[in-house]
This record gives sequence, C-alpha cells and structure tokens, in this order.
Amino acid sequence: MMIRIFSSCAFLLFVTLIVSAADDKPATPTLAQALGTNVVGKHTFSPAWTGQCAVVHATGIFTQAEPPVMATNRYRVKFDTVVVAPKAPIGNVGPRGLARAEKDGGYSAMHGQRDNLPGDTKLQSAKTLADLEKLLGQPQGFPSSAGEGSDRVSWSAFALNKDQSLDTLQVNAVVEKRPRARDAHIHSLEILRGKAAVEVKTPEKKDNKSDEKKSDEKEAEKKD
Repeated sequence: MMIRIFSSCAFLLFVTLIVSAADDKPATPTLAQALGTNVVGKHTFSPAWTGQCAVVHATGIFTQAEPPVMATNRYRVKFDTVVVAPKAPIGNVGPRGLARAEKDGGYSAMHGQRDNLPGDTKLQSAKTLADLEKLLGQPQGFPSSAGEGSDRVSWSAFALNKDQSLDTLQVNAVVEKRPRARDAHIHSLEILRGKAAVEVKTPEKKDNKSDEKKSDEKEAEKKD
C-alpha cells in the first residue's frame, strides 16, 4: 500500500515539474520588445504586422507591365521578425531591421530601421547614384546587372509612427556609368511606399448552410 502511495506521489510530482517547465517557457515578444534587443541574430515577434504598399513614382524600365505573379505578391507587407546584424554586416543591411520569416528558417523582405524616411520630392530630384546615397545610404544587398554598363540597386526601410503603425519605403534604381562621368547616372527610378500595423485576425464565420443541413438530418432521424 505504501509503495503505491509513494509511486502515485512521485508521478504527480513528475507531472507538476513538466507543467511548470511548460509555464516557464518564455513568451514570444512583441515588436517593441524585439526591437529593444541588441543580441545579434533573428528574433520572431507576435502578433505580426501587415499592410500594403504601392508604387508612387516610376520612370524608365519600371513603367513596363509586371508579370501577374509579381504584381500580386510584392505589394503585400508582412513583418514578423527583427534582425539584428553583426558589427560588420554583409550587404549594407544596417544595424537592425524587420523581415518576414520563411519556412526554410531564413527570412526575406528585409527593411532597415530609420528614424524618418526621405520624401518623394527629394528622391525624384536625385540625378546620380551619389545623390540617392546621400538620402538613403549605401544600397542594400549587392548590385545586379541590368544590361551593358548598368546596375540595378535597391533600398528598403521602415520608420515607426506614434500612432502604432509603421511606414515602409522601397527604392529601386537602374544606374549607368557614362563616359567621362564622375558618378553613375540614374536611368530608371521606382519608389514604393506602404503602411503596416498589428495584424488583426478575424474569427472564421460558421457555415450556416452546413448547420442547417445537420439539423435537417437530425429531424429526419427522429421521424424514422
């Protein structure tokens, strides 16, 4: 009898330790909490911040029609990860930014954090790559070839607002180095702006037709 009581007590203690360990699991931080960390790496936060962006200015090759898939996907804004870069980051991503977590464990759509974003008028008045760099800093990532003597460069950034929302800015440019020119000239320019806020998930609506069908089936069973 005493052995059974001892075994029962040991089992209850074991279950209690498991539950306590589960309760001690750290909660997923919010965006504000994740942005406050200085630990290098990626930090998932919840709830995610979502929204939309749109092209507000386009010249040159950026005025061409987009493939349907690109036109549908690239205007959706979603952030659920804070990325804190090491002291010597690769690709000029900035000290920290927001990104979207991917299923393979990586992340995409990296936007560097800024106190404020330059206005459209200043960006549109830029004539050279150097002009854009004065406003935005070094291009993010690595330039990709856009044809003979031309490169495509880009920037993505965000700034937090006091109204619990954030603004996004994406700038894409095709620049070309002309003979005897000191700086690369801007051939084509695209500016996208967006806004994101805390994602609010609406509860799924019940299928009334399905409920009515089940009620009818029950009534039929009663009659039988």
